[in-house]
Amino acid sequence: MKTSLIVRTLVTLGLSAVLSPVALLAQVQLNAKIPFAFTVGTKSFAPGDYSVNQLSEGRALLIRNHKDGTSVITMVMPGEESKKAGTAVMVFKQYGNQYFLSAVSEDSRGWRLLPSRAEKELIAKVTAPQPVVVAAASK
Repeated sequence: MKTSLIVRTLVTLGLSAVLSPVALLAQVQLNAKIPFAFTVGTKSFAPGDYSVNQLSEGRALLIRNHKDGTSVITMVMPGEESKKAGTAVMVFKQYGNQYFLSAVSEDSRGWRLLPSRAEKELIAKVTAPQPVVVAAASK
């Protein structure tokens, strides 16, 4: 009797630990059409339609290409909220013809991405990047 209670408790706790993160996946979703190739971390993306989903209580974002499904999960820090009410944006830093995603925001929250190694190398060579803002729609 005690053994079955212990087993049921362990199974319940195990399932809770496995399934709880699934509820966090759909907290925030933004969609945007990005008209240029860009980089997130070490991953390069082609121009196209993208979704951005908040993961892990806002500590990570999933960036996914709608057409081919390529994606990346990147760690983020808290950032500024969108300055214009009702508008979600993705902010990129431009170095010559290279773009790096640097921030994502909406009305109630914002996230900033840390510069990748490749971006840090460009920062050392360029005086100041040009910010590029792309409007996104939130769901």
